[in-house]
Amino acid sequence: MKLFTSKLTAAVLLFFFMLGIVNVADAAFAGKKAPVPATTETTVMVPEAAPSVAPAADTDTLLLVILSFILPPLAVYLKYDDAGTPFIVNLLLTIFFWIPGVIHALYHVLK
Repeated sequence: MKLFTSKLTAAVLLFFFMLGIVNVADAAFAGKKAPVPATTETTVMVPEAAPSVAPAADTDTLLLVILSFILPPLAVYLKYDDAGTPFIVNLLLTIFFWIPGVIHALYHVLK
């Protein structure tokens, strides 16, 4: 007896690929990089002027925003690295009224 059908197996694997848990492409091509041609000339790279405007959101903020929708108290805890007042308030808001917990978490993450 088959435990999983082929469609269910394909759907589960697709879900895991989308989450990044199974990353076959990187594992398969990790050591297959094109060789850098050796030259006798030395190229000096001059750094450009720093941009005057910082990027809108870095990776940590983006991940905290996504986490604010899934587990708002965890996002607030990771933002402050402390189980202080914002975390406790967010935990109560999430337990009783999930959407205000999300709004509260977004407020603290984007503040």
